[in-house]
Amino acid sequence: MIFIGLFLSITFVVIALNMYNHSNLAYIEEYLQKNNCQEYAYSKGSYKAFCDDYFIEIKNSFIVNLDENSNIFKYKDINNLEINQLNLIINTHKISFKEKEEVAEFYKKISEKINK
Repeated sequence: MIFIGLFLSITFVVIALNMYNHSNLAYIEEYLQKNNCQEYAYSKGSYKAFCDDYFIEIKNSFIVNLDENSNIFKYKDINNLEINQLNLIINTHKISFKEKEEVAEFYKKISEKINK
């Protein structure tokens, strides 16, 4: 009987955390859509998105605070852009990706936006 109660408690906690995480992701996606961020991807625990005048990285955390959990890079302020293994380095900030193709794609698109 104790094991059943323990199992049900753990199951309830896992389901609640999953629902809370889903609401965080929906909040971030809603923010990106409101700010006209056309192309975005979720990789390595953060959203990376191309908006009209800037590139944004929003980290997913337990409590989503866009002021603290996001990094905004205006295209006109990007002085240094390079690839280092699975990381894209913008000025001095490192953005991590899972695959080389993702890094190359984001590098190409940011380079195009900078050169416009």
